[in-house]
Amino acid sequence: MRNVTLAMLGVAVLVGWSGSVAAQTLTVSRWAGPQADAQKVLLDQYAAEHGIEIRFDAIDYGQLKQKQTLNMSTKTGEYDLIYVPEAWFGEYSEAGYLEPLTKYVENPELTGENWDMLDFSRAGMDVYSDADGALKALPYFAQTPLLVYNKTMLEEAGFEPPQTWDELLAVAKYFKEQGTGIALPFRQGSAITNVLAVLLAGNETDFFAADGKLDLTNPAVVETVNFMQDLAQYGFNGSNGWHWDEVNKVLQFGQAPLGITASGLFTALEDEDQSNVAGQLGYAPIPHNKRVAGLLQMWGWAIPADSKNKEEAFKLAAWLTSKEALTAMSEADPSFISFRQSLGSDPALAATAPWLQAANEALASGVTLPLRPAAPELLTSLATGLSSVVTDPNADVGGMLSGVQDAEAGKF
Repeated sequence: MRNVTLAMLGVAVLVGWSGSVAAQTLTVSRWAGPQADAQKVLLDQYAAEHGIEIRFDAIDYGQLKQKQTLNMSTKTGEYDLIYVPEAWFGEYSEAGYLEPLTKYVENPELTGENWDMLDFSRAGMDVYSDADGALKALPYFAQTPLLVYNKTMLEEAGFEPPQTWDELLAVAKYFKEQGTGIALPFRQGSAITNVLAVLLAGNETDFFAADGKLDLTNPAVVETVNFMQDLAQYGFNGSNGWHWDEVNKVLQFGQAPLGITASGLFTALEDEDQSNVAGQLGYAPIPHNKRVAGLLQMWGWAIPADSKNKEEAFKLAAWLTSKEALTAMSEADPSFISFRQSLGSDPALAATAPWLQAANEALASGVTLPLRPAAPELLTSLATGLSSVVTDPNADVGGMLSGVQDAEAGKF
């Protein structure tokens, strides 16, 4: 997740080799936090081995897009490698800010030995390719919401891990009647729309129709939100006002038998120093109506088109996305999930990250949130509407969706 290390805000950290001969310098832009701290160790290693300097510009997430955009739009050439989420990729690509990577990924002298481009998840490669199919970023890190359940509690109650909507409702209803229920991130905000996106995909529908127009009143969307309303009635007390963190806490302390939370928080669930239930939890894709689905919340490495060191920048990006470097990141932070399929089944990594199999299953059929310019307004309106229907079992789901449709359709 995007926890910020205050000591690194706005600070450019120099790592690497120094000597009497001036070394080539690469400047890397990304958000600060624990993941950046772990990555700095890797960059130290790379810089020392390759005789370069790496200027690590790790700043507050809230300032990152503005600073990246300012530098690329004015062609300062300051950045050589930038960390880009899927939500910004389309804007950056359409503006011409990003270097196409095809000629680089096809050159083994730049990728290094055994880099294996085919090992990357297809879903990640597709997200970071433009409308013409040109790859413009290397997929690096992903997270997705999953169902987390207490294996002992479910077994003692006679339940298998739920896979479908009906099974999830039955399990949640049982535990609600026993005094707990399912922990849900249903506070008005981003988490509830993230869950909606997964459930829509699992019901083989979407926010938009095939012609690209907003389509919130189609029967499958209404059915999906009705399911959310039904599930909320079996929620752990108070969870209609929770985000991911609160769900994680009640799972971590063994208070909730099951819940939906984000994979980026899972390390705390399996840490014996922090969790009462380490080793007792199971992980699964969010139950579906028609097919397994997940949410692609992802970050990748891209080279600005105005970089003066494109080949060296790509070498660094290729190394960061190599099996060796990604394994090191996952060992440092087990909640770090890469897009390399081979690492998803690595027994050593799975031993410290038991959610890997479920996460990779969900991400293999992952979707993104809407990425169009007006999407933030749509998601805000939906979050408000969803909050109103999950807190009131008698609220009119169809009417709520019609209202959002009428208010937002003209923007798409």
